[in-house]
Amino acid sequence: MTRVARMAVAAALVAGVFGTPIRARAESIFGINLLGEHVDTGDARMIGLGGFVQLVDDSLGVLQYNPATTAWVKRVTFGVAGYVSSDANKSADFEEKTISTKITGLTFAFPLFRNTLSASFGFRGRYDPDGTFAVPMTTSEGDAYENRFERSGGLWTVPMTLALDGGRFGKIGGFYTLDRGSIEDKWIIDFTGPATADAVSTQNREFSASSWGVGAVVRPLRRVSLGLMYEAAVDYDVQVDESYTNSGANTRYNESMTLPARWTGSATLRPGGGFVVHAGASVSDFEKFDGVSFPAGRLAREETVALGMEYRRHGQRLPLRAAARYEQLPYTLPEGENIQRRSLALGTGLLFRDRRGRMDIALQFGQTGSVNTNTYEDRFVRFFVSITGSEEWKRQRETRY
Repeated sequence: MTRVARMAVAAALVAGVFGTPIRARAESIFGINLLGEHVDTGDARMIGLGGFVQLVDDSLGVLQYNPATTAWVKRVTFGVAGYVSSDANKSADFEEKTISTKITGLTFAFPLFRNTLSASFGFRGRYDPDGTFAVPMTTSEGDAYENRFERSGGLWTVPMTLALDGGRFGKIGGFYTLDRGSIEDKWIIDFTGPATADAVSTQNREFSASSWGVGAVVRPLRRVSLGLMYEAAVDYDVQVDESYTNSGANTRYNESMTLPARWTGSATLRPGGGFVVHAGASVSDFEKFDGVSFPAGRLAREETVALGMEYRRHGQRLPLRAAARYEQLPYTLPEGENIQRRSLALGTGLLFRDRRGRMDIALQFGQTGSVNTNTYEDRFVRFFVSITGSEEWKRQRETRY
């Protein structure tokens, strides 16, 4: 299969996701686009308040997105988070359900200098492209076959963060990341009749990059916290290996890919009575995205807005959380219509008695697209869990008399 033929099949598949009858197996049918599903980072407490765009004044919040939050860390702290997702993809022609699991992040943080300078490093997921899509077709001679597309792998990052605690003047932080990933795309022409020869084309992309970002948190009023974060564009170096049924056509070459920059803003209000209100928003202009075979005219701004609330009476260790979130995905339907995702989340957690650890859970319900308005939709239920703990690693000196 030639490279031109492979790209023609790919274009037909991408168009087919929103324009022809297909069978699909993926966390979300919309994950075939660009790099797949955007991994929802942050711990379960953040999810219960609306997601990564939110800000929490908490020394145990090491899995937060804004690097300035690392300044709250005053002891050696560790956090890990993940989720289980049940997705039902639906159209007028099919309905399928899948269950998947993910580890979204883990972080190890520690103070460096007199409780004013803190650092962290760890792992954070970025995109998960796993999925399989099949388009039934017929040749001009009447032979039935399937165009199958299979994608696996993912993109992830290792952020290394430094944060300075300026006391009443606020907190600032910055991070430097090592971004890595591998995505394998496989195109299969599968004939169903006897004595037929199938064709397979595989493209494996190995991604590598480094990037940076900065963030700040201030408290202009006693009951108000504000956060702002900038994440610079990520310029990937990509090594591409292509293999075909005819091995003599195998190729290897290099290309590049750019993820656009992102701005994230957050606000926290403590009105009293045990209530805390959280609001956040994020924007990334994917019209500047470059490097993956996707129609440039189908790209859009990625936008996220969330509102959440937490209630915990003084002395209680079981808070209650609820949130709503709206997202505009970074690509459009063939007619130019934006794809929207709406979700609701409920959560709680357990703060350990010594206040040096916590476990949080959240249940998120959401829908992407709509069968009634744009033919396809994904309804999902996701259960998030995270565990965070801290310990004083300073060894007390023995007192001698």
